[in-house]
Amino acid sequence: MILVIGATGYVGRYFCVSMAEQGVDILALGRNKKAQAFLEENNVPFQYFDLEDPRCFDALPTENVEAVIDLSACLAELETPVEQFFRINTIGVYRVLEFARQKGIKKVVVTSSHKVYNDIHKPVISESDGICFTGDHTPYIISKIAAENFVEYYNKDFGLNAVALRLTGVHGYGEILGHLNADHTYRKSTFEIFFEKALRGERIEVWGDQTIRRDHIYIKDVVSALLAAARSGENKGICTIATGKGYSQYEEALALAEVFAPDREHRSEVICLPEKPGLTRGYVYDISKAKEMLNWEPAYTDLLDVYRDYKKEWETKKFHNYHIIQEDQRPATL
Repeated sequence: MILVIGATGYVGRYFCVSMAEQGVDILALGRNKKAQAFLEENNVPFQYFDLEDPRCFDALPTENVEAVIDLSACLAELETPVEQFFRINTIGVYRVLEFARQKGIKKVVVTSSHKVYNDIHKPVISESDGICFTGDHTPYIISKIAAENFVEYYNKDFGLNAVALRLTGVHGYGEILGHLNADHTYRKSTFEIFFEKALRGERIEVWGDQTIRRDHIYIKDVVSALLAAARSGENKGICTIATGKGYSQYEEALALAEVFAPDREHRSEVICLPEKPGLTRGYVYDISKAKEMLNWEPAYTDLLDVYRDYKKEWETKKFHNYHIIQEDQRPATL
């Protein structure tokens, strides 16, 4: 059995439903009642779980547990008090690792973030480049680094085979890519703006330097990486989960215009305006460590393949988002 903490979140719901469809024995753990109903409707066993309540740990099954996956997180994209990042992202991981140690469960998988590299400026970034960060997301980043340190500590001192996955930006239907404030106002991301223009067949303006490329990963590749990590035997440590391939915003806009055009006659024109301010930094990752350590590689590395599958998910709206967003600011991606 795989215990999945944070199963009611975006990645958790995709992972648990996929595992149930594949016949993998899992137990989804979380608090969100709407997401609980969704999981149970999709034949996913569910148990209420609060990461900060010791009684919830006491109630967990411990027989024949193959791995514990901790997907609980306070995200950088949500307006969050600083102390909450550390309560959930850091102390939460410590509690999971300590539970595993006490119960003799060797394999724990936690998710970290590629944001730990956000002040490294290289054509291709790998784990060996260390960590270097800056900017508004720093409290979140520090909370994730501290969690990684707990992973390394439990591996070294207590013989666990824990894995921390530094996820690059995850794309897929149901995810918010902009910034959600505590008052439910929302600032859309460039991707969400491009998406809405593509749906209407309106001209898409791409600003800035289009030699800058970013390496994002599709949600279904995250699902496969999580399962690979849970079944990675005695392999342990930290690795980056990405595609190893970067795309410019111009390339993203062209692919969106092709896949989401209202019809053949009304496809968005995409124009570049390099004189206007755009991205200042790109990132492409070396994923050789993940390939070797997890025996994994991404299946969705072509943008058209990603967006065509995204469109199928968007049309069914099975994995819809549960965040409360002011209606007039809600992106069409949801």
